[in-house]
Formats: sequence, structure tokens, C-alpha cells
Amino acid sequence: MITSFMDRVGTYTFKQPSPVWGYLPQVNEWGGIHLVWECERIGGEDHIPVFRAVPVYGGERLEVFAALGESKKAAKEKAAALMALSGHC
Repeated sequence: MITSFMDRVGTYTFKQPSPVWGYLPQVNEWGGIHLVWECERIGGEDHIPVFRAVPVYGGERLEVFAALGESKKAAKEKAAALMALSGHC
């Protein structure tokens, strides 16, 4: 029985990301209702904020895939790329 996302052996093949279809929509499609994102502003000036995104799969916070970005979407895209390329999806 798999008790952690990190114990999974991934079988899903993600497509090469493009500006229209990056890793974020692909990972969201793969994860379905089991995947949610925690995203918060962690610093930066008003004109250059820094956000941190952490995927949560099946209630498990996946800190190992946490990423920073200049917007919530950018942070989630970077975290999604880490998750997609991990071999656990």
C-alpha cells in the first residue's frame, strides 16, 4: 500500500510544455480533485513580490516540490514542473 506520494512509481507521461500548455495545467489535469495548491506571498517589494507555492496531493503537503515565483501562477508552474519531472506522477 502506498502511504506517501514519494512512494509512488509514476506511469503518467507529460507532454513537452509550451507557453499555452505548461506543466501546471498538465499536473492539475493529472491530479484531479486530489491535488490542490497552497500559495502565499513570502516577501518582495510591492512592485516585485515573491510567492511560494506548495502542492498538496491527497492531503499530503509536498514541500520537496515547493517553488518560488514572481506571481502565484509562476510559482505554481515551477512547482508543477518539479512534480511532473519527479517520476512519481
